[in-house]
Amino acid sequence: MFKYVQNRVLVYLRAFWIAVDLLFINISFLFAFDLAVDLHLIHYMDKSSSAFQSLWMMYNLLALLAALITNLYRDSSMERLESMFRATFRGGMGLIISFGICVMSGFQLAHAWPFVAILSFILATYFIVSRFFMTYIYPAFAKKFNWSKRVAIIGHGDHVAPVADYFERQGDFYSINTIGYKDQDAFHNKEKTLKRFKEYFKAVSNQGIHDVFLVTTPDMSAYSEELIVAADFQCVQLNFVPAISARITYNGSVDSQVNFELPVLKSHEEPMSTMENRLKKRLVDLFISSMVIIFILSWMIPIIGLIIKIQSPGPIFFKQPRSGRNNRAFGCYKFRSMVVNKQSGEKQATKNDKRITPIGNFLRKTNLDEFPQFINVFLGQMSVVGPRPHMLSHTEHYSQLIQHYMVRHFVKPGITGWAQVNGYRGETKDPNLMAKRVEYDIEYLRNWSAMLDFKIVCMTAINMAKGEENAY
Repeated sequence: MFKYVQNRVLVYLRAFWIAVDLLFINISFLFAFDLAVDLHLIHYMDKSSSAFQSLWMMYNLLALLAALITNLYRDSSMERLESMFRATFRGGMGLIISFGICVMSGFQLAHAWPFVAILSFILATYFIVSRFFMTYIYPAFAKKFNWSKRVAIIGHGDHVAPVADYFERQGDFYSINTIGYKDQDAFHNKEKTLKRFKEYFKAVSNQGIHDVFLVTTPDMSAYSEELIVAADFQCVQLNFVPAISARITYNGSVDSQVNFELPVLKSHEEPMSTMENRLKKRLVDLFISSMVIIFILSWMIPIIGLIIKIQSPGPIFFKQPRSGRNNRAFGCYKFRSMVVNKQSGEKQATKNDKRITPIGNFLRKTNLDEFPQFINVFLGQMSVVGPRPHMLSHTEHYSQLIQHYMVRHFVKPGITGWAQVNGYRGETKDPNLMAKRVEYDIEYLRNWSAMLDFKIVCMTAINMAKGEENAY
């Protein structure tokens, strides 16, 4: 299931079990060695000697090799207990056998088999206890902490059930919502069909579900593009599953269906759709935002805040609701650059805007007014680089005018972005200018890489130094 819809809990669990296994595998090695020496089963070997260090290193390399060969920490193994148990058994046996052979044939340990036997017993005990502990963690914690990822399956009742059964067999990390339509609800024309699916997408989005599998029949292929647009409007990732794949049987028996990977055609397959890339980006965001908060905002806020207070009464920060990932609103922080006014939540700043204070004009020209948004980055509401967050009223307005406008909300908004460094920033009276922003934002989503983020940060720094014409 993880290959279709990714759940961050699986990523965290994998990191947790890798760390725990690594720790206890090495503790087992040291304990088994000391016990074998204390019982005079093997001759003493100085732990600082090169021979012991080589033995220990070889042990860890064999453990790594066994984990890689058996796919012990792959997502397909982690998300199902049965797969995890089988991979653990194969990996543990591979480690014990290979290490035993290497020790008794290559190292000068008198009577090495007692050490290998003790280590095998300790490792087996650890793996049994830890994996059976997982049988409690998976179902109990999944319910207690609600860590299951919710997905929806939409399609004809005859085709939905097999796909739902396939997904429900994948483990405790996903909960399935099904929306089935019957023959009497069959769609007579394209307009009625699209209207019905728009209702479906809106319903699941309101429930906080943003991953939908649509079991498609041949007659629906003619308007798949319109379905994608309708799903994008609700920030829903649409995945197409051919109806025939749900009904393939073996020897004519429905009960014995062919065991195969479900063929899924994704409407969007960007680099940021994988949890590994999101995690990399999040770690970089945490590091950069922490450094900025500690070494820059710690002294910048008191100084700029005092000047803001002197020039106009009101708060230091301007907190405005903006559209975030999956179109969820969040409070976006900025240094207040205007006098307090009732239009600040809806009206964009214009050239020579009388609401802007002298310090506000300087902050806007140098982009320093955006620095408090590193707090949003630290809180996980924004990223350093990404599509700029827009006011809620602008999101509502432009989503009706610009096709695929809502696609930019599939990722976290950023302090700076690909559109901004290419000159598309500031006031947008002309819808064509906003359309160009969206075009650059989607280009960023499709071509994301760590080097592209680095390039955008460098271009932003250069623009700040030069000054930008549209910054006001």
